[in-house]
Amino acid sequence: MRQDYFGKTEWEIWQDFREGSRDAYAHMYATYASVLYNYGYKIVPDQTLVEDCIQDLFEHLLKSRRNLGDTDSIKFYLFKALRREITGKLNRAHKGAFAAADAADTDFQVVFSYETSLMEEELSRERQESLVKALNDLPARQKEAVFLRFYDNLSYEQVAAIMGIDTHSAYKIIYKAIASLQKRMACALGLALLLTQLPGWSNPA
Repeated sequence: MRQDYFGKTEWEIWQDFREGSRDAYAHMYATYASVLYNYGYKIVPDQTLVEDCIQDLFEHLLKSRRNLGDTDSIKFYLFKALRREITGKLNRAHKGAFAAADAADTDFQVVFSYETSLMEEELSRERQESLVKALNDLPARQKEAVFLRFYDNLSYEQVAAIMGIDTHSAYKIIYKAIASLQKRMACALGLALLLTQLPGWSNPA
């Protein structure tokens, strides 16, 4: 009988998977494959490469499930693993020339649009256009950090781990991005209020 994972925590699903549940494995793939593709394609806009990396990632998870560590955030675990998988494949394709530092400098191909949660009905069309342009003009690392933090609702610690930086650097990158957005927007107060509406937003201590 197929296991229903509705209402189960990610820690419980992960434990079932580690113990050999094919239903847990299928649930993880169905839940996260498209999300992983969306993230991976923003790192490198190569459909075949990203799909291969996701396939390799899930095959590796299945083979090594009993040796995997605990996690209470499957999305975080998979994002981090996929980024490493993509970087490794690019590095091998470039015969070792594509180092981690190069991955950090790769243009993050996110394109924010008017349909995203950043767009509040109260904003005028002109301010919407200003915000979208400002977001898309951010440096690659800032775009990736903002994407992970506010669109995928990951913690600063998780953003840091995925990007291979320390938590302080994650804070610095994100707040530098926000400062840049505030300078670009005509109304900084409106932007600040807008950002507080984002899922997972919190002010630093």
